Amino acid sequence: MRRLYNLSLVVCGMVLLSATSGVDFVQAEPERGEPQYGGTVNILTRHAGLNALSFNQYDWPWKTNHDALFLEHLAKGDLDFGPRGAGENPFKSLSYIPDQHLTGELAESWSVEENPLRIVFNVRQGVYWPAKEGVMERRELVAEDIVFNFTHMRASPRGIPTWYGFISEWKAEGKYTAVAYLNKWNANIGYRLLWAYFSAIAPPEVLKMNDGKGSDDWRLKTGTGPYKLVNLRPDDVQVYERNEEYWDKETINGVAYDLPYNDSVVYHIMGDESARIAAIRTCKVDILEGFRWQFAEQLRRSAPELILQSYLGDPPFLALRNDNPPFDDVRVRRAMNLAVNQKEILDTLLNGEGEVLDYPFSSRWPDYYTPIDKLPPEGRELYEYHPEKAKQLLAEAGYPDGFEFEIMFAMEDPYHLDLMAMFEAYYQRIGVKVVARPLDYPTFRAKMREPDQAAGYLMNVDEGNPFQVLRARFLTGQTWNPAFHSDTYHDETYYKALEERDAVTRDAMLRELNVRLIAERIPVVWLPTPTMYEAWWPYVKNYWGEHSVGAQKPGAIYARIWIDQELKKKMGCD
Repeated sequence: MRRLYNLSLVVCGMVLLSATSGVDFVQAEPERGEPQYGGTVNILTRHAGLNALSFNQYDWPWKTNHDALFLEHLAKGDLDFGPRGAGENPFKSLSYIPDQHLTGELAESWSVEENPLRIVFNVRQGVYWPAKEGVMERRELVAEDIVFNFTHMRASPRGIPTWYGFISEWKAEGKYTAVAYLNKWNANIGYRLLWAYFSAIAPPEVLKMNDGKGSDDWRLKTGTGPYKLVNLRPDDVQVYERNEEYWDKETINGVAYDLPYNDSVVYHIMGDESARIAAIRTCKVDILEGFRWQFAEQLRRSAPELILQSYLGDPPFLALRNDNPPFDDVRVRRAMNLAVNQKEILDTLLNGEGEVLDYPFSSRWPDYYTPIDKLPPEGRELYEYHPEKAKQLLAEAGYPDGFEFEIMFAMEDPYHLDLMAMFEAYYQRIGVKVVARPLDYPTFRAKMREPDQAAGYLMNVDEGNPFQVLRARFLTGQTWNPAFHSDTYHDETYYKALEERDAVTRDAMLRELNVRLIAERIPVVWLPTPTMYEAWWPYVKNYWGEHSVGAQKPGAIYARIWIDQELKKKMGCD
């Protein structure tokens, strides 16, 4: 199969490290026994505060295909680069896969061609939409389906501005050939078209419903992925059954096996941390995603048979509204950083398990990441604790007596709850009063960038890829820019980099923007990124803790899991 790096489509030329500082990623010895078919895999999703599905692509939900196991993309991450293979990529990131680690999914291969500039996708033959009563008959996926999806998404008034602006048109040039004609180069093509949030391919029969606005009804949804959604209870469970039409196979010891191995996958949604830990300890679930170090220690004592693996979690930050006083003054934003003792947060709240600097660019990206000791002095200072200088800066900015401001945060996140208590103490020392405003996640998310969004907005975000991070959080007017950051130089340089085809030049521009955001613009309060854990029982086979082969895309991973029923019984988990 042809991969993106062979086709001069390399977005950033990055290689994701198999280990990061403070995070254990140990490549397990690949287990290649004969798979067992049947059974159910029970998974407690890490997204405890959010239902794990957003169904209507036309509405551009940021988590289109969020853990949806029935939709596929043009490409996906190649698991042979993961711990079951070469070990280069842990496949932990939900929004970033280096292009050299991609392989074809619905597109068997693709190529970049010039004069006119275009991308030619060779659609995989023999892939079928399963029959769905009241929706569609069984039929083969064809190029027209690909073209319809991207054209449909582009026509939505809810689309992200400029997202598909580099494409002049899509055409189906034959039954299995879909062509995207470009009006200019876009260095983030992999993320925009191949595997990310807004590029899942759904059947036009569903997308055409309701006068082209699609449907929000999960009962009408179908796809080409390894599973079919058969039941959903909001804030409780999602039940998936194997798709008998699924096309993919896995080769083990020279034998090709049909996928998926298991009969079903059940997603459990549970917000209470103690209940989540009890569920894995008592074998009510087979896999537990995303829990804190405190519970890792507990599980090591109470259930030593469990396999535990650590990874660097989602980076947090406190967005400060740059568009309104007092945070429209960079001196105030600098003061808010200097008042926070990041080392203390790392040492006490996180028990030393995490990274102080891991955002905007991730420490997993050695070609892009700038460590603290390589930052300019004004940048290094922000990761030190200087409350007296913070008070001085506030006085210079016209706030000698401090001020009061509100912080919105999602109350389901225990790290946020702990951080809020520390914020109150830190900011009190410089005369600033914090008013906590806890919200349930749907309300919290709905408030982002609304006129009544608070001056402070505490959130976690996935590390993403360099272009995504620089766009979504810091480009003028973007939906996921809760700091309301706007800077002409940042915007202009970003768009120049996006159109730059020389990788060396482009990468230098991205690194410069990253350092400038940290040291000069300071749109947010930078915060330590915590180490997180996951656990699974030894009877879960052919699994190494991989999270995703695309944006919120674990279907290919779960399709390859099988349950050793005999071992499960021996462990008292049947």
